[in-house]
Amino acid sequence: MALDLLPSTRRLLLLGIKERGEATAEQLARASYLSIAAVRMHLYSLESDGFVKHTRRRHGPGRPTHLFHLTPTGEELFPQGYAAIALALLAAIDSHPECKGQVFEALEQAQQSQVLAGVSAVTFEGRIEQLAGLQERQGFFPLWEVTSESDWKVTLRHCPFIRVAREHPEFCEIERRVIGIAVAQGTVQTVGSRVGGAPTCAFRAGPGYEPEPGSEAAGA
Repeated sequence: MALDLLPSTRRLLLLGIKERGEATAEQLARASYLSIAAVRMHLYSLESDGFVKHTRRRHGPGRPTHLFHLTPTGEELFPQGYAAIALALLAAIDSHPECKGQVFEALEQAQQSQVLAGVSAVTFEGRIEQLAGLQERQGFFPLWEVTSESDWKVTLRHCPFIRVAREHPEFCEIERRVIGIAVAQGTVQTVGSRVGGAPTCAFRAGPGYEPEPGSEAAGA
């Protein structure tokens, strides 16, 4: 089933969860201008259909918070970037490990060429704007934010290659390096990875960025 085939309200709620990685009924109610009761009814229906799942998280005394996130079936509603074909090709390559490095190198070069063809602005901010547009067209749902005077953070709220990346994390490293080439400034560090268990993938870019203690980049 495609996302467009779902009723508009359920589609809106799924997009809200996708944008946040995980969300409560209260957050989705505020964003959609629906009552909390109506949102909960739709969420439990989506959960019954296998598109979302909730976990309980307790913050001190009182009732636990229910956080909703997409299931693998829910993720399939969003663009997957030829994942099935890529997995089949990589499975064939796995039987010839001596070729694997060359294949990933060629893939990275192709990604770099595509990005550099679409990112040509002179200023750092201009390159980020162009890269964000390219990432949007590729289905990554990017969110770029200024984190300090010179550093930026990009959150990729969807990964069209998540099925491939779970089996071949090399894809994540390729994406990090391609972002670095696109912004052409300083270093790019991974601060969140869906393959590593985070709700979204996130990177920080800038000339003076230092990984935060406890982050994936700091532990690398």
